[in-house]
Amino acid sequence: MKKRIRLHQLRTGMLVTELEWNGSAGTAPALPLLISSPLDVDHLMRAQVISVVIDTRRGADTGGAGRYAGGFSHVQFETDLLSKFSAREVENARQTIENTAPHVRRMLSDIRMGAAIQFEGASQTVESLMAAAGQNSAALIGLSRLKERDQVTFLHSIAVSALMIDFGRSLKLDEEAIHLLGIGGLLHDFGKMLLPRAILNKKGTLTEAERLLVRSHPLRGYELLKRAENMPQTVLDICLYHHEQYDGTGYPRGLQGAGIPRPARIAAICDVYEAMTTIRPYKRAWTQSEAIGFMLDSPGHFDPELLQNFVSRMVVGGVLA
Repeated sequence: MKKRIRLHQLRTGMLVTELEWNGSAGTAPALPLLISSPLDVDHLMRAQVISVVIDTRRGADTGGAGRYAGGFSHVQFETDLLSKFSAREVENARQTIENTAPHVRRMLSDIRMGAAIQFEGASQTVESLMAAAGQNSAALIGLSRLKERDQVTFLHSIAVSALMIDFGRSLKLDEEAIHLLGIGGLLHDFGKMLLPRAILNKKGTLTEAERLLVRSHPLRGYELLKRAENMPQTVLDICLYHHEQYDGTGYPRGLQGAGIPRPARIAAICDVYEAMTTIRPYKRAWTQSEAIGFMLDSPGHFDPELLQNFVSRMVVGGVLA
């Protein structure tokens, strides 16, 4: 059976037999093409291929539709995890979250009480996440997708930190740079703890005044982290600029392109992807395909080269299950 798919849906083992291609962009790949590694997808992206046709009789298929579309089930969530990871991987991921959560919750509580963040505590927490990411990061990120109401902030922080660690490693960054990405991911949204809980927990549409208050959280977080002794500039940049957009339409400074620090451009991708794929018991999460499709269809929002790398190395490459 043949079916047409978008590039972000390509996986290792698929056989491409036709392509929709911008003929002005280099040379079209020879067909048929077996997708044997993320490099094959990189080649298609550089050639500005728009979509491809795969033959599912001779290669891998895209798989079933996303789960949880018809209502959430904890049993289904656990079954889904165990279909992708071993019981040991899931248990190790669960243990990592349980070990990390008290430290993150304590930092969040300190912020609400007006205390300064301790860089050393954040650094040690990320060291634990880095060790876990090297063993079972996909399971950890997958387990973090389910967020009850009182878990949203700290699980989002842990998941974004793990995502940034993995993405940094896929980009072949050195371990010190990856460590700083992990700390930035852990602390990037802590400015929200300075906002009224009624706004953070509001289900309905925010008023204009509330929306402007929420948009102040990067600057509030930055001012908070600046008070910490020895807080690296990379971490401050991630906190302040993770809502900047590549075309200059983001906030709080309206920075554009390379004017946005690269770690913050990495954070923007990981933050949005994690938020979109989050599962809540009261609402359906976006599937991986839906989230990536939206991000690819949002020109100007993300650094295009980094987004291409995220898709080819993290999604197609199988880092994210």
